[in-house]
Amino acid sequence: MKKSILLFSIILLILPFSIFGYSGERNGYILLQVEENGEAYYVYPQDSLRYYLGRPADAFEIMKRLSLGAKHDYIVNTQIFPKRLSGRILLDVEANGEAYYIYPRNMKKYYLGRPADAFKIMRELGQGISNEGLANIPIGNLSKQNTPLSKNKKVLIENVPFASQAPFGDWKDQRQQDGCEEASALLAVKWARGQNLTKEEALREILGASDYIQKKYGEYRDINTADAIEWIYKDYFKFNNAIVKKNISIQDIIDELEKGNLVVTPMNGQILGNPYFTPPGPERHMILIRGYDPDKKIFITNDPGTRHGELFEYDTQILFNAIRDYPTGYHETIYQIEKNMIVVSK
Repeated sequence: MKKSILLFSIILLILPFSIFGYSGERNGYILLQVEENGEAYYVYPQDSLRYYLGRPADAFEIMKRLSLGAKHDYIVNTQIFPKRLSGRILLDVEANGEAYYIYPRNMKKYYLGRPADAFKIMRELGQGISNEGLANIPIGNLSKQNTPLSKNKKVLIENVPFASQAPFGDWKDQRQQDGCEEASALLAVKWARGQNLTKEEALREILGASDYIQKKYGEYRDINTADAIEWIYKDYFKFNNAIVKKNISIQDIIDELEKGNLVVTPMNGQILGNPYFTPPGPERHMILIRGYDPDKKIFITNDPGTRHGELFEYDTQILFNAIRDYPTGYHETIYQIEKNMIVVSK
């Protein structure tokens, strides 16, 4: 372990790499933690999680488990690979299992066969990242598959009203632009009370909640789960059947849905890949989850971040990877991944 850290430290001293903060595109890159000991991570493009490359055994296992098989002729005869292979590790299935890394910036292949080759790749292609930036990327675990239990059946909670956080498309209004917490709470509370919702009422309530908590608490933007419960649900809406649950799993979400409860989760919206978001998507967002389909491996949501958000489907693992609570305030720095949810019951 000490030898591995020392080698990365030497690399860092001689390498004029660029440094990622907490807002860059990282999928498929090899990241070097510049504020520690140069630990290296690979961000797998398929799940946006980071995998530790510290020991040769770790790197070998990652190559084996996260690689994509490809024919020999295709690998050797292709100079520039298609965008869909950006950051992937290709394994030559027709030769001796040689591995190649497709570098996202130029879409060329780099041989990963020997330790010396791997260190050369890290030295030449590794991207520096701060502790703050790294904290925003969830950690992957090859030995623990975060998949739902097969015994679960499809569940969909009916009669959940929908309106986007900008009901009439006025995204220039900052209160609506940052109104996902108020909007998701409004949808959940209206469902719990058995009430319908019009666009006019949605706009009135979202603006009213924003103005109310701004005046009383000094902030309406980027409200975390704990403050959302106290400020929005309990104080503004006078609704008490909502609680925060922390350090959740996929199964925890499914369990609440099967009990007939709604789930509201804080998200890194940039991981969700919603085509209706303005790219790259919101880094701080809240959505309402109302269903789960184990056959399609999806969560069914009412996502207030788009007018197309009613019954919007997200891949189970992608949605879970995106869950990330954030501090109350305007774009306050997020230092760690906290997977929390709000549970709303009737």
